[in-house]
Amino acid sequence: MALATAWGASAARALDLEPLRSDRPPIFTVDLAVSLDRDQHPGLSVSITVPYQELEWIQLDAAPSGRRLGAGVEFAVVFESKRQAVVPGDSWDRRLVVADMNATRGANAVVLEKRTFSVPPGPCRARITVRDLDSDESASVEQKFDVPDYSRLPVGFADLELGVVDSLSGFHPVATRRFGAEVEHLGVRASLFDRRPGPWPRRYPLQYRIRDEDGQILVNGTREVSLAASGEPVVIQPSGAELFLGSYVFEVELVEGKSHWRVERSFDVDESGPPRGREFERMLEPLAYIASPEELDWLRSLPADQQARGWDEFWRRRDLTPETPRNEVQLEFFRRVRYAEHHFQGFGPGWRSDMGRIYIKFGPADQIENRPASSTSAQLEIWYYNQPYRRFVFADREGFGRFTLLNPSVE
Repeated sequence: MALATAWGASAARALDLEPLRSDRPPIFTVDLAVSLDRDQHPGLSVSITVPYQELEWIQLDAAPSGRRLGAGVEFAVVFESKRQAVVPGDSWDRRLVVADMNATRGANAVVLEKRTFSVPPGPCRARITVRDLDSDESASVEQKFDVPDYSRLPVGFADLELGVVDSLSGFHPVATRRFGAEVEHLGVRASLFDRRPGPWPRRYPLQYRIRDEDGQILVNGTREVSLAASGEPVVIQPSGAELFLGSYVFEVELVEGKSHWRVERSFDVDESGPPRGREFERMLEPLAYIASPEELDWLRSLPADQQARGWDEFWRRRDLTPETPRNEVQLEFFRRVRYAEHHFQGFGPGWRSDMGRIYIKFGPADQIENRPASSTSAQLEIWYYNQPYRRFVFADREGFGRFTLLNPSVE
């Protein structure tokens, strides 16, 4: 995350770096953020998340019960900088033990490693490698970024982490920046530095906002904080943040007179509680792809105070594993809606397109055939499903990537 000028000479804004994800096993994600150490020097925090299911688990022979399983993972972080010949990185191992294979399948069954490295200002490249010590599979990701020179800024934000806040006000970072039902406990941890002369402690008026994909402010609040020294972290938990599926931006801003300092981080909500208000009406559209007309009429007739209960009841009837805390059918529906929204073009959200509708109803195709456009025909994309056999033909008649279904009778 690098500071850049925004809103004129009196404003500074943090540049948001997207999380990294490996494209081969073991699949892992990395969140990078520039912060300050105790000496007010820039440091890069590296948060690595590896799901347990990405690791190879072996039975531990010495275990009395014969059921315990073990796994090992190696982490390596390497830097390259044009301004400094050698930038110290690190490598380390983690050994894990679980009671049985079921313990590797939970949503929170992940390895989370966070290290902070001292890096010089200027252009830098980070390479992060994760290796499964038992399967010997390894994967790497790289990121180029500019480390800001904080010595030129008297006051501002050096870092903003997204996470959840527990009942004891403890902050737990979520490196993937992807949230499920725990989004109701969303919070951020910001590091604020101040080099201006004067006594400590100091008080700062902070403003925070959460914006949706259209830039609309959904949550807006203020908080005054007191810091005993520069660089201390501040945890902010917004009130009334009822977020449904979508992409959002969390902003924290410090305003003092004509000077503004702002930091922001993007995040996604892939699973949440029942939709409310306008989101309830909006979600009934893609829900129509899998619901019966009678179910839709019933949901539309519900008063506002009963919509959440009706939504839960609709999905409860489709839950194939009611003995588990998660409804996998509902989660798969959410996943398909989010995928369609980001990958298919139409006149409106991607899930309103023909491709989006077919994807939500039937899932990813078993085989996709592409036929380029010719002087007499439009570009075609053909989706094949095997069980049962279905064949959907889409054409890009306008040449703008908006494919329409040519054989709707198959649906």
